[in-house]
Amino acid sequence: MIQHAIFSIPNRRTGYTTDDNARALIAAIMEFERTQSRHILRLVSTYLSFVHYAQTPSGRFHNFMAFDQVWLDDQGSDDCFGRVLWACGYALAADLHPNIKQVAKELFDRARRWIPLTQSLRARAYMAMGCYYYLKHLPGNDEIRETLAEIADSLCVEFNQMAKPDWAWFEDVLTYSNGMMPRALYLAYQQLQKEEYLRVASESLDFLTSVCVVDGMLHPIGCNGWYIRGRERAWYDQQPVDPMCHMLAYLAAYDTTGNDKYLQLAKISFDWFFGHNSVGEALYDPVTGGCSDALGPHGRNLNQGAESTVCCLLAQLSMLPYLEKLTEKESA
Repeated sequence: MIQHAIFSIPNRRTGYTTDDNARALIAAIMEFERTQSRHILRLVSTYLSFVHYAQTPSGRFHNFMAFDQVWLDDQGSDDCFGRVLWACGYALAADLHPNIKQVAKELFDRARRWIPLTQSLRARAYMAMGCYYYLKHLPGNDEIRETLAEIADSLCVEFNQMAKPDWAWFEDVLTYSNGMMPRALYLAYQQLQKEEYLRVASESLDFLTSVCVVDGMLHPIGCNGWYIRGRERAWYDQQPVDPMCHMLAYLAAYDTTGNDKYLQLAKISFDWFFGHNSVGEALYDPVTGGCSDALGPHGRNLNQGAESTVCCLLAQLSMLPYLEKLTEKESA
């Protein structure tokens, strides 16, 4: 999984990241469960093997690797750490051979002591998702259940300290992957049934929707300045990771509440990839299977890197089971 591309051609000079391989692991597992393809199962093994190699003796993970397979950092970011736990938890809950699941469990368990020390909001959301899936595999694990509760409680504390009537959010800026915090709390609610998780998830996601869904179209926060409270928001450059995170949050909200509005919002977020966006250009390329790296005011970035491509693939695989439901509701 090469990090960047020159148009659709992998740019080997940019090497690899654990971030990309963790996301790719989730996508490969989803496709294997859908197809039972042995070819896809080999990809699952490849990506999990990369993550295994990335784990340091302390239990943390490297992130950046050169093309010659030399690690370029002592350890990756908190977000990288959280994404790996999300991927390992997802592998545990999946319909995979026990050998694969055992590797994922060992990676998660060796990393677990770092969870209380990992403070990034998004990392906490990813870790909560990892715990949620871990509990789907081992529902009787009280330590993981307590860990999930501690993470979810900490997200609620951040929200309650920061949120105001005009800004129902976890911090005073909207940046990237915003949907992951509400999604984590919806999943925590599904496992633990604590009403505060549902309240904070719903209030924060509704606020995010009020900012980013305008006239039936998703406008993700642009990375060229973000949206600092009290200032003008950045409309561009929009990155594919954000529509994916919006969509996953809306699907979690729909699964938790059964409210059809969230299913419609998930479809709006999904359609961003295919041209229902502020520029009217599809970022998904059906010829290469890749996805453009960003959407700017004058069109799409023509490079098709790993993050954008895997995020688009995750969006497609996640949305697929819901498309039939949408068709049924529209024809009813």
